[in-house]
Amino acid sequence: MYEIVAKPLTKEAFKPYGEYVDLIHMDEYFTRPGQDAGFFPDLIRLNFGITTMPVVNCCLVKKSDEWIVRGTEYHSYTCEGLCPVNGDVVIFVGRPARGFGPAPCGADLEAFIIPQGTFVRFNCGIQHGTQFPIDKDYVSLICQLPERTYANDCVRIKYEEGQEAKIVMPK
Repeated sequence: MYEIVAKPLTKEAFKPYGEYVDLIHMDEYFTRPGQDAGFFPDLIRLNFGITTMPVVNCCLVKKSDEWIVRGTEYHSYTCEGLCPVNGDVVIFVGRPARGFGPAPCGADLEAFIIPQGTFVRFNCGIQHGTQFPIDKDYVSLICQLPERTYANDCVRIKYEEGQEAKIVMPK
C-alpha cells in the first residue's frame, strides 16, 4: 500500500487536474477599482459536452478512521464539479489513465485538502473517487455532472491488492 500525504490546495499544484474557486471568500472579485458591485463574473467553466443536460446532485460522505483508496473512476467526455458545503474534505486525483503501459495504482495519485465552500472542477479524464471528511462525521457535497454520466461515461479502475493508497494528513 502506498502512502500519500494530503497537501493544501494551490493553483499551481492543482493545475494538471483542473481548477477551483473559493466561493466563500469572494472579496478579490468585487474590490477592483471601478467594478460595479452588481457584476457577477463567471468564475469557472464546466465543459459538460453536448449530449445531455447538466444536473446537480448532493452527495453525503461519511468520516472513516482510515482513508484508503482502492480504485478510481474517470469520465472521458465531461468534466466534474464538486463543492463541500458544510465541512472540509480530502480528495484524491490522478492524471488520465492510458490504455497502455503499467496499470494505474495508488502511487499515481495526489491528495488535496478542500476547504468548505471551495468549488473544484476535475478536467475530463482525471482519475478521482470518493471524498473524505476531515473533522466532521458527515459532509454534504454538491456534485455537477451531465445527467446519467455514471451510466454512459464512467470508467472504473480497481487497484490490485497491494497497489492501494492510504491518505494521511500532513504532520
